[in-house]
Amino acid sequence: MRLSRRWIPLLPVLLGLALPAAHAQDMVLRDLESKSPRKLSKDEAIALLTGARMSRTSGRGNVHHWSNDAGGSFVVSSDNRGAGAVGASGRPTTAPGKWHISDDGRYCIFIEWRGVPTEEWCRFILQTTDGYYAVRSDSVGTERVYKLEISK
Repeated sequence: MRLSRRWIPLLPVLLGLALPAAHAQDMVLRDLESKSPRKLSKDEAIALLTGARMSRTSGRGNVHHWSNDAGGSFVVSSDNRGAGAVGASGRPTTAPGKWHISDDGRYCIFIEWRGVPTEEWCRFILQTTDGYYAVRSDSVGTERVYKLEISK
């Protein structure tokens, strides 16, 4: 495939936009130290996440959106544009899910994807100066963190 000459000057810009998203997926807990991370308590997590609109970029580059219903359910949508997309066709898809806050304050989700294994995890929510991150443990500096966009 040949790239049109008119796109060549835009390559640095396009690549520059793609790099931060890829880098965000590779962040670890110690990378947040300069952003003053603070683990939310169980009550804070419940208040923030009940009724919240959520968004994340998966490790494969798919963008997922959902809203946490007060009853503990949601429907997640995926654009399936990333590598190894959920649907073999790469077309957008939706899946049912459930969420809750565990006794120790972790945000837990369960998603029944079609065509790939069910997704189930629990993560602490860290509030930083640039938003929210999910992390398995808040005490291991090399623990991977996941950026979440959360709004009400």
